[in-house]
Amino acid sequence: MSDDPQLTERRAAVLAALGERSQKLACIYQMALETLSASPPDGCDSARIAVICHCIRELMNNLPTILAEEEFSPRLNPSSGSLTHKLPELLAQHSTVDLDADQDIIPVPNALAKSISLLIKTVSQENGRNIRNAAALITGGSDTKHPAVKQWNLTYDFFLGWTHLDRNHVGSRTLPSKEELVANIQVVEDVVMTRTAAFFENLHVIEDLLVEINDQTEGGS
Repeated sequence: MSDDPQLTERRAAVLAALGERSQKLACIYQMALETLSASPPDGCDSARIAVICHCIRELMNNLPTILAEEEFSPRLNPSSGSLTHKLPELLAQHSTVDLDADQDIIPVPNALAKSISLLIKTVSQENGRNIRNAAALITGGSDTKHPAVKQWNLTYDFFLGWTHLDRNHVGSRTLPSKEELVANIQVVEDVVMTRTAAFFENLHVIEDLLVEINDQTEGGS
């Protein structure tokens, strides 16, 4: 994954810690690293960035479910996305309503008004959920103003911005360098290492014990 032995060891430990809790998340982290290390085919630089950023964004979204000490907030059901998809169909059922009418007050049917209200509330709740989950994951508490939470959110926005091909990929914006990707991935790795410190300590104890056992076995043979 890397020519840097220390970085390779660190990532192997993060991968092992994730694997202890979720093989799916371990695999998506590994996929990001393998894509990061591989040279993309000609013309696929943008696609490579999108794949890496999608994997890490998914990892960040799901880490609270396996690492947060505080109770994390589950996804809302229905989500804002599903509610948004239903609006055109609902509006089509009331074809006489013109939301673009040039007037201060536009009367709408009760069902449509309630759907719009629910969508607005759901979006607000989802935004709050994401911030609370980040705080629970990173601080082990509910301090959403913690500097580390702010850094986490900035890192998430970085990966989100490069996940979709119709966002930062369009125009003349320069793709992020490997060094920039690595720096942002390390923010996520730091959180995993911090939240799984006991695992790493136990892993080293086991490794030392195995070395000692092997030495005794070889000495007695």
